[in-house]
Amino acid sequence: MNFNGATTDQNGSFIYFVYPFLFETANFQTLKNAISQTQIPARQNQMLWESQTFPKDDLLFHVANYLNPTDNHPPTASLWKLNEAARDILGFRAQWELITPIAKIPFNFGEAGEGNKAVQLALFQIGVGFLTIRTQPDSNNINQWLNFLHYFRFLEGQQGTHIKAQRRIGLNPDTKQPQFEPFFPEIAGGNAQYQAGKNQVHFGQIVTALLKKSALPPTELPEPTSKQWWREVFIPGQMLPFTALFADNLPPDETQLLLYKLQNLFHEKQGNYPAPEDLEPNNPAWLPYASRQWFIFSLEGGSFLAADAPKTDFFRKTLPSHLRDQYFLLFLIALHQRFTLMMLSSKVALNWLSDSDKDTNSQREHVFEQIRNQLLVFTARGYFAQVMQRQHHHRCYRQWHEVFQIQELYQEVNDEVRDMYEYSLMQQTRRLETTIQVIGVAVGTGGIIASSIANYIQQPLSLKPTWKIDTIHPAVLVLLLSVVAGVAAGVVTWLSTGGWHWILKRIQKRDKN
Repeated sequence: MNFNGATTDQNGSFIYFVYPFLFETANFQTLKNAISQTQIPARQNQMLWESQTFPKDDLLFHVANYLNPTDNHPPTASLWKLNEAARDILGFRAQWELITPIAKIPFNFGEAGEGNKAVQLALFQIGVGFLTIRTQPDSNNINQWLNFLHYFRFLEGQQGTHIKAQRRIGLNPDTKQPQFEPFFPEIAGGNAQYQAGKNQVHFGQIVTALLKKSALPPTELPEPTSKQWWREVFIPGQMLPFTALFADNLPPDETQLLLYKLQNLFHEKQGNYPAPEDLEPNNPAWLPYASRQWFIFSLEGGSFLAADAPKTDFFRKTLPSHLRDQYFLLFLIALHQRFTLMMLSSKVALNWLSDSDKDTNSQREHVFEQIRNQLLVFTARGYFAQVMQRQHHHRCYRQWHEVFQIQELYQEVNDEVRDMYEYSLMQQTRRLETTIQVIGVAVGTGGIIASSIANYIQQPLSLKPTWKIDTIHPAVLVLLLSVVAGVAAGVVTWLSTGGWHWILKRIQKRDKN
């Protein structure tokens, strides 16, 4: 499908690829300090990252304070962009190609190939982070944009993709033509990666190297985070795209098909025979914005399509700016909520053990207490029903909540945490009752024996010490007997209330060791 000569306005169009990840909540401040102090390789006193602030326009006051806390509040999120001086180190001015099974796609980083804001890094204190790559095809062909949008999100060579880059090294002295050599960033292994990978390298190698470099010095982080301080939370080796496509000369009868392809992230050879229901104008995944303009929502990413947008400053300059900043921030906040809830749910599942061992229970209760506290913090400072004041922004945010099922996820996690917390309290109460029962039986048994025999003792008690057994006062013997009987009764009671299980567990644990 060629879309009959339609073209992409490269000045207004863009693609963000978001790589989401998780990290240990306790490491937030350490990571924040390390990232702020990381220097560009081979360049002294030049930082790899520059601190940024999240867009504030149209944000509600309490949300703005959450994202950009003042000096009176602890940091809850941090944002950086890649230092402009680091663009050459990463080769973002080189000539890049994405090699796919159906086409070779030249592409650029940053805004219109200038490299500005090519990479951004965001960390939320709750333990969720995002590395955002801004890149787009060096072409105004809509099919090239669809192909790039489909294939570039795969970081580890899935579906037969890899990247190539070359950098100009001068002029040929004979032909006076530019000379080029293969290039790969030194931070990710340099040109040796081409030979090691048989001339096939992946963008995931750059992502991994950049994140590892950003957490130096690693000695401040506990194992195993000193090796890789993050872990994946989305589909392994895959990013989520957020794109704005301003298409000119797009025939009206092909608009629905392009919407359908963007929604499903299809390349040019996919999705050319959709069902009629998939092209209905009232598709719930398409949110109208203006005439022939829609937001497109899916679990794998988001898009905005403007077909033949009016050539005014608002639609060609202001609106693209809003999409890059405010609307992308809405997408990021919703992703942060989605992956936070998924993280908490995963923690409950991983730490919910059927073992009733006392030490295990104690550890589990401690972990559940931490999960409960994290959920309470998220509820108070991260679970927003509204974040922006304008109607279009709010509708978009609510639609992301619908698509990501944030409310359902929150209710599910809230129920899980409440149930496991109630179960933990019940276990504590049961252990306390068992302890009281054992002590009660022991004391009661000893008391009964002592009181029953004491009535038959006629000899007065003397305080003069003696070391002969036959001269020990009968009252002392009765006391010793009541203690032994009490202990024996307590042991029997303890065994009958689960003590045997504890002993068997200890024997099994010893045998394993």
